[in-house]
Amino acid sequence: MRWPIRNQILLPFLIIQIGTVFVVAISSAWFAVRQVDQEITARMENVLSTLETATYPLTPAILGQLKQFSEADFVVFNQNGDVTGTTLVKADSSSPLLNSQNLSSFNRNSLEKRTLFEFEGRRYFAGLVSKRSSSRTESVLVLYPESEWAVERWQAIFPPVLVGGLLLILTIFASLWISQRIARRIQSAQHQVSRLAGGNYSATPKPVINDELQDLAEDLNQLSVVLDQSMKSIRSSERSSMLAQLSGGLAHQLRNSLTGARVSIQLHQRRCATGNDEAIAVAIRQLTLTEEQIKALLRLTKGESDKPEADLLDQILDDVISLVQPMCEHHKTRFTSERLKIDQIISDANALRGALLNLILNAIEAAGPGGEVSVSTAVDSNSALIEISDNGAGIPEDLIEEIFHPFITTKNEGVGLGLALARQAAQDCGGSLILLQNGKTRFQLKIPL
Repeated sequence: MRWPIRNQILLPFLIIQIGTVFVVAISSAWFAVRQVDQEITARMENVLSTLETATYPLTPAILGQLKQFSEADFVVFNQNGDVTGTTLVKADSSSPLLNSQNLSSFNRNSLEKRTLFEFEGRRYFAGLVSKRSSSRTESVLVLYPESEWAVERWQAIFPPVLVGGLLLILTIFASLWISQRIARRIQSAQHQVSRLAGGNYSATPKPVINDELQDLAEDLNQLSVVLDQSMKSIRSSERSSMLAQLSGGLAHQLRNSLTGARVSIQLHQRRCATGNDEAIAVAIRQLTLTEEQIKALLRLTKGESDKPEADLLDQILDDVISLVQPMCEHHKTRFTSERLKIDQIISDANALRGALLNLILNAIEAAGPGGEVSVSTAVDSNSALIEISDNGAGIPEDLIEEIFHPFITTKNEGVGLGLALARQAAQDCGGSLILLQNGKTRFQLKIPL
């Protein structure tokens, strides 16, 4: 059975409020009735005391004034039972009310005890008091109508009952309004969770009220951002995995083809030696470096690697520069080199050659015809710094943080593996590769000495 949270909040709160209002209203009504009873009893007691000690004759005019003051009726009779004065229209000595048997049941305290009797169809609370004077003794029967007593009681009960009823209605409507408002906000959070589960990661407006539900909405918005990034990362990983499998297979085939081409050129060089074999030597070096780049690609995509070969850093730079200078001439790009002599042995020389070659080739393409590419070296503390810079368009701001990720490229026909391979090679040598931009695009490769 479904038990909505609105009912879980509303019903206990409503029961408590209804019970509280009911108890307060009943208590107020009871105290009001009690106070009315005490006031009427006190008023009648004052009347009885006044009559008992009165020295003036109880004429019809005086009895009328007493009735107007106390709202009670009076019957005055002598010792013989004869009515000598009354405010009742049909009271006389022949009335059953004045029968000695009836009169004997009343005394001064019977009014306080609310002793009832009926006269001419009306019910009264009655009290009897004796009035003594020097010449005679009279008895006065004080009659307070029960209907008047009931009216005064109701007038006392009505205000607290009315206020209690209004408070009860207000409490019910306020409880419904508050519960519906909270329920709507909870439903809004529920719908946001449903959208997240359905793949919609758009953020919802921030609630106006600063409370726990606002915190929940903000947390859900943060969750939507995290989920969106996670899903993009998953899709990118799936794409990267597929491309890694594809590039790994192609790299195997290309490595075999390049190895065959390099061996064939070397055999041709041995059989047909000439006086100037520089072009063939450059071709062999280019094939060798391309083969090393493919090996680096295999290390990145499949974790495959051959035993690394060590070489001097200066020799590695000489090899790379000798390869890229003809390309700079071909692209009409100005190439400069400012190098310090650094006698540092690199444990994986081929990987570093491939990394530097990728960085310089990227710089040549970015600079374009008429551009400038420079390579410089320096020593900083216990590290060797190699910096490749160009005056091309630079890296877009939205790609700076992802530029070293696989398959991220700024070129229309690029694969996006060159910088990833370069950073991997730097890390394999215990160093790092960072991007700096301040008018020029600069890649700084740092290798510990």
